[in-house]
Amino acid sequence: MKMKIIIDCDAGIDDAQAIMIALSQEVDVLAITCTCGNVNVDQVTKNVLKVLEACERTDIPVYKGAYRSLLGIAYEQPLYHGFDGLGDATDIKDPDTSLLQQTHAAQALVQLVNENPGEIVIIALGPLTNIALASNFDAEFTKKVKEVFILGGCIHGKGNHWVSAEFNFGADPEAAYILLNQFKCPISLVSWETCLEHPLDWEFFEQYVGAGTKRAEFMRKISTKIKEYEEKMNGEFISCDPFALCAALQPKFVQEETSVHATVELKEGLTRGQMVIDWRQMLQKPVNVRLITKMDLELFKEIMLNSVK
Repeated sequence: MKMKIIIDCDAGIDDAQAIMIALSQEVDVLAITCTCGNVNVDQVTKNVLKVLEACERTDIPVYKGAYRSLLGIAYEQPLYHGFDGLGDATDIKDPDTSLLQQTHAAQALVQLVNENPGEIVIIALGPLTNIALASNFDAEFTKKVKEVFILGGCIHGKGNHWVSAEFNFGADPEAAYILLNQFKCPISLVSWETCLEHPLDWEFFEQYVGAGTKRAEFMRKISTKIKEYEEKMNGEFISCDPFALCAALQPKFVQEETSVHATVELKEGLTRGQMVIDWRQMLQKPVNVRLITKMDLELFKEIMLNSVK
């Protein structure tokens, strides 16, 4: 049987890369659920539909979810992915929004998991609001999910959008706390710093977007501004969300891992939203997270290139 997955995302450029990878693999993508994050949730749904149209896979259901964090605390949205989340590319037509499902994403998560108990892997690429909400609708939801793979959190306190918090955790710390502390299914996680430790070069990027296909050309259009920005800063090609997805779909992709107890700081201050890892077992709490710390970059490149063929 094919692996059954649901992708929960906030549809920035690396989310688009991850979705394309999923569609190129022998897996059953049951749905894509959308949450606010890089951009507002309405724009996220449009971005997901754009990716699906580029891949000619608009048969996959798309659900709109949370428009704010659990506590409704506003934050300044990042512009790294552009104002629209997909690099502000002007020559990509608007999608057919009538394809959007009417059910709320959190309700859809509960329904799909109840229809497939113990079979669905959720791949969380944005703030974790939808998944946390789903756990409030069904007391058994956290047990019925087969596994959750998360792109988020930081293991050394090196934040990106915040001083010491990674964006997805910092955007909704309470949601991240719920997943790490209340979910009963296995949780695997790729942190922000781990992504930084697995850079790609721009020569590979040109190979990736220069494959001569509709998918590759779509990627070139939405990635132009990021490439220009990073080259000015002498930065490397960093792709985050696809790492979590590849870890879920290709077990051999993971080369090193460790099991730890992790939680999230909820108090106001410089460390709000930071993932805290009990490296020395001082809290004497059970392991709850499988940290993925090293990945096969050569296999990753192969998967990336296959996704735009």
